[in-house]
Amino acid sequence: MREAAVGLVALAAVTLVPRGAEAEGGAGAPCPVGVGAWLRVSFAGEGFVPPLQAQVAEQLGADLRVHHVELCQVEAAPSGAAPSGPPALADVGLSLSATRVLSLEVSDAVTDKRMTRQVPLASVPRDALALSIALAAQELLHASWIEAAFAPQASPASSPVLSPVPTEVQEMNRDQLARIPVTADVAGRSTPVWSEMALLAAADRATGGQTDLGADLRAAVGGRVAVEGAIGVRAAPDVTSAHGTVQGRELLAGAGVTWALMPRQAPWGLTVGARAELLDVEFSAVASPGARAASGSQLGAAFDGSIAAWWRLGGPWRLVVEAAAGAPLRAVTASDVGATASGVSGALIGATIGVAAALSE
Repeated sequence: MREAAVGLVALAAVTLVPRGAEAEGGAGAPCPVGVGAWLRVSFAGEGFVPPLQAQVAEQLGADLRVHHVELCQVEAAPSGAAPSGPPALADVGLSLSATRVLSLEVSDAVTDKRMTRQVPLASVPRDALALSIALAAQELLHASWIEAAFAPQASPASSPVLSPVPTEVQEMNRDQLARIPVTADVAGRSTPVWSEMALLAAADRATGGQTDLGADLRAAVGGRVAVEGAIGVRAAPDVTSAHGTVQGRELLAGAGVTWALMPRQAPWGLTVGARAELLDVEFSAVASPGARAASGSQLGAAFDGSIAAWWRLGGPWRLVVEAAAGAPLRAVTASDVGATASGVSGALIGATIGVAAALSE
């Protein structure tokens, strides 16, 4: 499968190489080629016939010339020629066996490193063979040079590279780094922001008052630590008192912080959190015959802690279950002749269940 993939990539890339760039410049120029940046390539093995060598040199040279680096072949150097000008950035040795196994060796003068690799190319179509070899050489060369992009600046005490990195190599490294997507969570670098929307069915119980049923719409943003906001609505079943019945309704708005015990992108996980809520509690009283009733509303406040679990359902969707416990910071009650008939008071316990959708991860 890997060999077939190499062939497909090579065939697709044939149309991407500019023919004009291949045709211009002398891939077989004598070594060294002059005062500019350059590197040397050599060919060996039964599989390298002269036409294939020329095609590989043209393909590899076209990529290098874009970054103002010239390519020369060892075979084209005059016998006994003395080096002049700057030294080669690297020596690239290519060997192709009769069974089309490519052996690559890069001796890199920029990072003082030697890298080797073998690539089977038996499944690559013959008309894509030259491009496949050139791409393999480019990949190994770029892999060696990219180390210079991460090396710290040289100081009198230490010098990670033997000499200043040539501007041509710096330009290639910038192009390579620009193609790498930033997805890793690395300390000191920006990390992706996670966000989520959730719709939850809710049930609350106030030990000093009423039982509420309703729903919450919540939004959260952050990472392992996230800020959460919520709005919700509640309705309480009728509560019978000595002189009638009381119906309760609530509108709530809250904000809090949650912390995930495992990454938010995990298939399942747990969170703990704390939340403060503002409550608009409304009571409607229905009096028994001979009694009088009065209805009204009042603002209250509550604080609770929670623990929640999630399970991924597929795609961005996940199932969310939460349990919470807390107490009112400002209780709201309805009374019947001085006795509490209903309200939000005492200890508060609650549970929610619903679905959430990750907006970004």
